[in-house]
Amino acid sequence: MTIHDDNAMFARAGTALFYGLSSFLITVVNKTVLTSFGFPSFQVLGIGQMLATIVLLFAAKKLRYIDFPNLEAGICLKIWPLPIIYLGNMIFAARTAASTSSPSFETVYEKVRVPLSPVQRAILAAGAAAISFTDPFRGDMIACLAETTGDKALAYCHRQMLATSEGRRILEEKPRINSSVVSLDELKRLPVGTLGRIYREFLDVNNVSPDSRPAVRFVRDTELAYVMQRYRETHDIFHALLLMPTTMLGEVSVKWIEALQLRLPMCSSGAIFGAYRLRPRQRKLYLEHHLPWAISTGIRAKFLLGVYFEERWEQPLDEFHREMNIVPLVPISPDARPS
Repeated sequence: MTIHDDNAMFARAGTALFYGLSSFLITVVNKTVLTSFGFPSFQVLGIGQMLATIVLLFAAKKLRYIDFPNLEAGICLKIWPLPIIYLGNMIFAARTAASTSSPSFETVYEKVRVPLSPVQRAILAAGAAAISFTDPFRGDMIACLAETTGDKALAYCHRQMLATSEGRRILEEKPRINSSVVSLDELKRLPVGTLGRIYREFLDVNNVSPDSRPAVRFVRDTELAYVMQRYRETHDIFHALLLMPTTMLGEVSVKWIEALQLRLPMCSSGAIFGAYRLRPRQRKLYLEHHLPWAISTGIRAKFLLGVYFEERWEQPLDEFHREMNIVPLVPISPDARPS
């Protein structure tokens, strides 16, 4: 083999390696742009890549770094159908990156679901109830109790959500509320007094995160498992929109509203037994103000679990209260109203 042949072989191998590396990097960039940065259109992304490639190639040719024939009709015939293959590969690769950016709830739940026999479910429920009663800060046991005793209540919540167009879209799309889906930075930039801004401020003030909610594992039906997951991920939003802090008094008040709206046994037991842990001054406020307000709100307000909060981040809280028939116990501060 001559030196010329060696150089030609090296050029071919280098070209193939460079092409493979470029394809890999394009896939990585597509995945990052479509998922991490939430770019809304894979078509626009693909067109942008083509235009950038054309500009880069012609700039490199003008600078004499590379050389290639000018675009002519004969060139198109010679390389046909490579352009079509390239377009199809790029579009479908980008679409795949977009569609696989967030696995469906069904897919995720199949991986974490723990099947239980009736006896196992009963034993787990009894143990979770006992531990939750002695230690109300055991969030894992409270979550376990909710899952093992809440089938009828979850079915009721499912029917309530199906009764409205907003609730049906939630069940169909199964959105999640966590930092990989919801941009907390964008919520912080929303106008003062909007639902999203108040939710973000609630997270900051109470030092809580939307990522702290455990995954559902013990609910038999996947649809009902999503309803339970949705409840967990909107619980902090309930606190924020009701202007209730994460103190024991605020928690018990929200639990009463959730118990009346969702009918979950865990919420009812938390509302009843949580009140016994209130200090004397808190108990006085609870009996005179918080309990009557919570019962009235739980009965009068529209079904909060059927609200597509992600589409309402920019809605003023006072407007949301009027729409949902909520009269806040704590008046909204003038400083917290939209200007």
